[in-house]
Amino acid sequence: MLLNRPNPHGGDIYKNRVKLDFSANVNPAGMPEAVRDALIRSADRASVYPDPSCSALREAVGAAEGVSPDEILCGCGAAELIYSYAYALMPERGVPALPALLVSPTFSEYRTALEAAGIGAEDFFLKESDGFRLTEEILELDFSRYSALFLCSPNNPTGLAVPPSLVRKLAEAGIRMFLDCCFLDLTDDPERYDLPALIRDFPNLTVLRAFTKSYAMAGVRLGYALSSDTAFLTAMSGKAPCWNVSTMAQEAGIAAAGCGSWLRESVKTITRERTRLYDALTGLGLFVVPGEANFLLIWAGRGIGSGRADDLPRRLLCAGILVRDCSNYVGLGPGWFRIAVRTPEENDALLTAVGEELS
Repeated sequence: MLLNRPNPHGGDIYKNRVKLDFSANVNPAGMPEAVRDALIRSADRASVYPDPSCSALREAVGAAEGVSPDEILCGCGAAELIYSYAYALMPERGVPALPALLVSPTFSEYRTALEAAGIGAEDFFLKESDGFRLTEEILELDFSRYSALFLCSPNNPTGLAVPPSLVRKLAEAGIRMFLDCCFLDLTDDPERYDLPALIRDFPNLTVLRAFTKSYAMAGVRLGYALSSDTAFLTAMSGKAPCWNVSTMAQEAGIAAAGCGSWLRESVKTITRERTRLYDALTGLGLFVVPGEANFLLIWAGRGIGSGRADDLPRRLLCAGILVRDCSNYVGLGPGWFRIAVRTPEENDALLTAVGEELS
């Protein structure tokens, strides 16, 4: 019997026959040609084991990020690194594990990884009255009660980034901190945190990055963590299997690390289309969180259209358009859903379908 693992995330086109997928937040420009070529070329080396230390890849990433290769740990996608981080938080046998702190609503894989490691999770809830923005109210917490703070910026699903000043204040509080920046390169200000300086100023900080979203490499599975605490990176590495990053993924990552100008050009289109979608959807009476990345969080609201507020994702699916139903996010509920920013033509099709459903 085959194991059917539930998929709580977007991008599940395998169970849903769709014309358009707005549920997965990957760059609508697609994969760069240089990355595609690297994948094809690397197939000739698939018969040999990959470099377990990802030496050439870490050199390329280090040059692109402005950090030492020793401050980089590569993994089979960002998700594997989330699990490696959670397992590295586990205390010695017999010592009770402190819970980790999540800023919710946020990416559900943090909680799942912590549960797998036997670590509890507590929530600091973002307030709709604050526009789902993280404020300095979080600094009033007693961080000594927690093993780590998980922070996503821009946050998934809200799309809102944490102010750099607040990130520094949280790091200064001394708590071990996991900063997920997988969507940062898809914003208008990818340099806002000065990551090289940030990780060197705060060894308690681990930054998560990935090629998945920025370079449309979701099927390749490649991410990396940055930290000046090389001992903790070593502990994380010990929680992952050997040869966890394939030869093809390593070659694709090396190519992607040299595609910075391509990425910056693609973000110009994303920004323009995100603004257009925001204006059009709010004009249709929907509440849209003004996200900064390549996706938007939306509340359908009560009394809009002919169906129930929480029914719009299902109705769009019937029209062949898959969006991310966010009703299962801790801190959200029925009526919330998320859309990716796609190509102008795809976005036109979405707006037409939403308009028809709400008419």
